[in-house]
Amino acid sequence: MNLPDDFGLGAVETLSHVATTDRAACHVAFWSTWNEVVFSRMPRLVRRSEPDPSDATAAVEFESTDHVRIGCRLFGPPEGTPVRAGLVASHGYRPPPPLAEESKRWEPIVQRGVAVLAIRLRGYPGSQLDVGNLTGKDEGWITHGLGSSGPEGEAHGGGDWIVSGAVADVVNACRALRRDLGGRGGGVPAVPIYLHGRSLGGGLAIVAASQLAGRDDVQRVVVALPSLGDWPWRLDHPTHAGIGAHVHALLRTAPDRVDAIVTTLRLFDAAVHARRVRCPLLCKLAVRDDVVPAPCAAAVYNAIGTDPALKWRWVVAFGHFEGGIAAARRHALFDRLVADFLDPAMPPRQAMQDWNADLSPRLPG
Repeated sequence: MNLPDDFGLGAVETLSHVATTDRAACHVAFWSTWNEVVFSRMPRLVRRSEPDPSDATAAVEFESTDHVRIGCRLFGPPEGTPVRAGLVASHGYRPPPPLAEESKRWEPIVQRGVAVLAIRLRGYPGSQLDVGNLTGKDEGWITHGLGSSGPEGEAHGGGDWIVSGAVADVVNACRALRRDLGGRGGGVPAVPIYLHGRSLGGGLAIVAASQLAGRDDVQRVVVALPSLGDWPWRLDHPTHAGIGAHVHALLRTAPDRVDAIVTTLRLFDAAVHARRVRCPLLCKLAVRDDVVPAPCAAAVYNAIGTDPALKWRWVVAFGHFEGGIAAARRHALFDRLVADFLDPAMPPRQAMQDWNADLSPRLPG
């Protein structure tokens, strides 16, 4: 079988890859404006009155920026089990299955007293009422608004990029879930909020946790094969599928917008935002992956600002690739680990004690 590209790097080089984390010149101005807009309103989870035909199982919603209704589904613990934490879970780049089908996936976590809010990013099935379907094959979701020029006086046009809205969707999901679970005031401790994201969702989780830092901190983060990181390296290494392929296609057809596109990518680079994430974190990384290039995912993890004693990486041989039974078992084992790591009854270090020996398998050179 044809293995994913290793980009000429061995396992150690891939996993130790470090990104340049210099920020764009307009970074501070852009994110100050972004925060003013996003945090100016408090979102609320409500039961849907108008079903979204793209996924009628998105039973609840909240209003995010630009008045976009975000469809989601809340999986609560069994009756009689107290809610000890809340988890916001996003998804990867490919359109995910209907939300109702995720019940079994989250059951091991829900059983431990975690209320899971599974969301659908704007433009994906379940969140198309206000923006339509933005996941068409001819034009990738990631290219919508990328490199557009902002109005005069705006720090940068990056606010028009779909990823700007998607980060807001994740941030607002955390805020809406905390509001729904309560726990503030009256001497009752706040229910901790956790974040989970795969691939695209992993990159968004890092940027969202960065923007929540110091305001409404996330307490634990799980990311798997996180995307959106180390764009300078990624732009020099074209890939055949996913986000990278769509961005490179746009760059080829829009030579007049290259500078604006590159600046926007840098504004939302997950490796740049990672240093502000300082909570306990678990990350799945691959040795070989050419959909989310393995060195770029590793760069996101390596840039995380969490105390090294409170961040862990789970290494698999292959990322977005069917690598056989052994590889599938390794991915399945990670899902079991996630349930332990997100158990609010156990501090992260305690949860990881039985797993430390399994974090890194035997790897190719």
